[in-house]
Amino acid sequence: MNTQPKVSIVIPVYNGGDYLREAIDSALAQTYPNIEIIVVNDGSKDLGMTENIALSYGDRIRYFPKVNGGVASALNLAIAKMTGEYLSWLSHDDLYYPDKIAIQIQALLDAHGENTILYSDWAIFSDSPEVLQEVRLPRVPPEQFRYFLTTDNSLHGCTLLVPRRAFSICGDFDERLRTTQDYDLWFRLAERFRFVHIPAVLVKGRQHGAQGSVTMKDVALVEINTLLSRFSENLSKDELAAVGHKSASLAYAEISASFGRRRFYLAARNAAKQSVHSLKEESFLGIAKTVILLSRISTAYTLLRCALYGKNLIKSTCIGFKRMFERIKYQLLRTKATNLQDKFSLIYSENIFGGKESRSGAGSDMQQTEEIRRVLPELVENFHVETFMDAPCGDLFWMRTLQLKVSKYFGIDIVEELIRKNQTQFGDEKHEFLCLDLAKDPLPCVDMIFCRDCLVHLNYAEINNVLLNLKRSGSRYLLTTTFPGRKNIDLVGKDIWRTLDLQAEPFNFPAPLELINENCSEGNGAYRDKSLGLWRLSDI
Repeated sequence: MNTQPKVSIVIPVYNGGDYLREAIDSALAQTYPNIEIIVVNDGSKDLGMTENIALSYGDRIRYFPKVNGGVASALNLAIAKMTGEYLSWLSHDDLYYPDKIAIQIQALLDAHGENTILYSDWAIFSDSPEVLQEVRLPRVPPEQFRYFLTTDNSLHGCTLLVPRRAFSICGDFDERLRTTQDYDLWFRLAERFRFVHIPAVLVKGRQHGAQGSVTMKDVALVEINTLLSRFSENLSKDELAAVGHKSASLAYAEISASFGRRRFYLAARNAAKQSVHSLKEESFLGIAKTVILLSRISTAYTLLRCALYGKNLIKSTCIGFKRMFERIKYQLLRTKATNLQDKFSLIYSENIFGGKESRSGAGSDMQQTEEIRRVLPELVENFHVETFMDAPCGDLFWMRTLQLKVSKYFGIDIVEELIRKNQTQFGDEKHEFLCLDLAKDPLPCVDMIFCRDCLVHLNYAEINNVLLNLKRSGSRYLLTTTFPGRKNIDLVGKDIWRTLDLQAEPFNFPAPLELINENCSEGNGAYRDKSLGLWRLSDI
């Protein structure tokens, strides 16, 4: 990389008789030597004042007059005329600190930044350039920059240093835009180039009543709403994940909130629609969190418009509110639960999972267990299972309909009330029900342990204790719930459920002997990967 690349300082101007001279002087005062200054007069109508100021600098600047077409067209002409390797934009009413270019070139050399675009902090002034209010920007990793542009409007375009080759790769400023041409281009550039922040104030931005954002306020409002709506639509899942969002619906809800705080209500409404559209891919906890957030940040009108987008949205929103209230109910009650037995006894007694057919939840109704009821008897027969442990057995809602060809069935659960009822109604010489804690109590030794929808409710430490205890029983096979291909997270705080892939970290189970997809339709198909995996306990 050239250690002193040429930098073109570009000054587009329209009717600049008031501030243009100060801007040119700040450009000429740069301590970095290899610069050119290009002034583009965008058809000023000030009786030649702008042109006279520019011409008074002689060959110290390059001057190009043109027919009025807006700031984007003036910048594009400058790009076409520039001879430097880098462009630095300077509005005619703003000022550079003397070392602006020098600091940025040194930063490029330090970072070996051929594919790098630099930006910095800046300061605001009104009457006097000496009375300043600094604007310090957060440190944003390059992979998060487009999300930052979407949710924050504090970037000042005159702080940028852009390689000329970026325009040939990503295009010039959009001349159809009157006030948002800069943010539009930065968003496009950020797809191919790394935006790197320099934590230094390098530009003074002037506030005054003749700025385009003031004189074209109505145009600006329409353009900004349109632009931000497009930004949120074009953010990829990787970009949302890069800022810590594991959920698209929550990400769009937070984007909607950022738009609303800045009073860009059309963009906020569009982002809220994206959030609701994404609910179909959400877990039930994610749906609840999203609905809660939207209800806080969105007007009733916005939520209604979102809901009216279609039957699925209405259904998702209603499901979200229902599950939100179930979770609130659980959190109000769970303070009574001090251990696993208290926790699951509370879930059973209060029907926290909200099952209509079974208190074990919707996953234990006849529809969600149809495939299991078809396959399980065959699996038991094919693997020569004589003794069978159902742990946890719950209220036996669907299991009681099966005719498993086993000599002994053990129903294990931690809820005493359930076990008493099951033993009274279904207990006999062949069927025995025991109140045991899977994590610590001695368990019967059987050919197959059926452990459906249990580990997903436990944290990593509890799961480890259960698996060790199952192995201590000396049993042969474990048939348990898994979600192949999912990324595992631990349960923390008040969470009570999440998916688990037992072949992934930190469990690292081997490939299962059998994998049975349950054809789960809960969550509008969000858990269609829910399966039962069969493993030898000796292999775990």
